[in-house]
Amino acid sequence: MKLLVLGAGAVGGYFGGRMAEVGMDVTFLVRDKRKQKLEKTGLIIKSPKGDFSMKPNLVTLDKVDSIFDVIVLTNKAYDLDTILQSNFPVKDGSIIIPLLNGYTHIEKLMSKFPNARLFGGIAHIFSTLSQEGEIHHFNDIHSLTFGHLNNADETDGRKFFDACSSANFSIKYSDNITVDLWHKWILIATVAGATTLFNATVGEIASTEHGRSFIKGLHEECVNIAKSEKIQVNAEDLAQQRQFLSDKKSTWNSSMRRDMLNNSKIESAHIFLELIKISDKNNVLCPSLKTVMINGEIYMRTIL
Repeated sequence: MKLLVLGAGAVGGYFGGRMAEVGMDVTFLVRDKRKQKLEKTGLIIKSPKGDFSMKPNLVTLDKVDSIFDVIVLTNKAYDLDTILQSNFPVKDGSIIIPLLNGYTHIEKLMSKFPNARLFGGIAHIFSTLSQEGEIHHFNDIHSLTFGHLNNADETDGRKFFDACSSANFSIKYSDNITVDLWHKWILIATVAGATTLFNATVGEIASTEHGRSFIKGLHEECVNIAKSEKIQVNAEDLAQQRQFLSDKKSTWNSSMRRDMLNNSKIESAHIFLELIKISDKNNVLCPSLKTVMINGEIYMRTIL
């Protein structure tokens, strides 16, 4: 089984590296600058779950071919259009597992690659790419969840699942990945929205007089948008999310806030605006979500 991982950063580099660590045939699709760096230093993972380094197999977009059985997308959502607008080769029957935020990328991938087997995927990890190009993982959480969508079934992904079972991360197969993807979208939109709007952690926001009610209201708006799309959200999971979001001691941050502090591009359009489009279509009010989108749009104008 030949694997292609798009990206060798904090997510793709970590999980792809862990797969290669146990002998899986992994190639990383990277930009020229990242390729040159990795050729010089190797792929380096520093983690409480064990450090690892390797000389990775690398390819750039102009040199990639259609030999891969599994393609894992770990790029930022705003880079997806570059893939979709290219002649990116995917052989019939290949498994595609995007680990992107949101949900609208699913329809785009189905349209672009109708003969592939498309799965939904979620990465749970707190990691970052250091200035030196190393992948730093900060806690015990490092898991992948994936599951089949309409044009695939569990048997398509079982071989990949079994191969990953020996890797140094947790893996779960979901029978209801659409709901899982929406749950993550709800949570990340709430956390990213609040932490970027107020430039603070979840705990700092929840500790203010009106902060907890703001986060609760933002979360509720996102839940209502999901329900308007007939998503059968899980009440217990959402209650757990609300508990996390109201914790005054939480140091929970968002990668979007870290990107803003680093003057990097953010996924505001893909995380917030796509939800707003659905809310407008289904006549769901979301004033708080539109507020955080305004903040993200203004920020993006300052760096472009």
